[in-house]
Amino acid sequence: MVTSRFLPVLSWILCALLLAGVAFSKPGDEEKKTVLANMKSANEALTTLQARMKQRKISSFMEKEVVTRARFYYVKPGKYRLDPSSSDENEYIINDQQVWIVNHKNKTVTTTGESELNVSHYMMGFGNSADQLETLFDVQVDPRTSDKKFGSYRMELTPLKNTPLHGKLEKIIVLIRDDLWLPYGAELQESDGDATIWEFSDFKLNGKIKDDLFRLEVPDGYQLKKYEKTNP
Repeated sequence: MVTSRFLPVLSWILCALLLAGVAFSKPGDEEKKTVLANMKSANEALTTLQARMKQRKISSFMEKEVVTRARFYYVKPGKYRLDPSSSDENEYIINDQQVWIVNHKNKTVTTTGESELNVSHYMMGFGNSADQLETLFDVQVDPRTSDKKFGSYRMELTPLKNTPLHGKLEKIIVLIRDDLWLPYGAELQESDGDATIWEFSDFKLNGKIKDDLFRLEVPDGYQLKKYEKTNP
């Protein structure tokens, strides 16, 4: 599972080029306007989201890729939870800028804040992160293609200079389905050659999610500690 830099995940919205009062379009501009505008509308209508997530972690130093699965939960505004199927993987809970990383294998709970990890930057269009896309990335969108059940757009996000992700990520490639206007796949390419690929399925929108899922409570027998940033 992606470490403290995180997963499902990161962030996605719209622009125009004006010169002397005249608008000029580049290839892909119309697709970008369509996708970003619809993603914004979808996120405004979204109150809760549940989905299944499959993650493939590909390391530049290891031949074998690591595959994990988890349940992803979102409640507006600002509550996220990643609940892995294996106790060997970290559980992530985000509640109003507070981030908890629960390691069941070592029985530790590491606490930190959104400002330290920039977790929402990896949310890739789930929730309010859609509004931040063009402040963080150069956004390019390819023409629509057809999947078996829905149309799909390929979005490429390249971190802008002087943003928190510049130098850490090469790019994020996001696949958007045009019936929900939400990501159903993404590939995060890191600067060190590692890659993380996510697949989302079994979407459930605006259903009931228990608030207990986001409760920040240390389980019995677990050690509570503060996140310490390490130098690269």
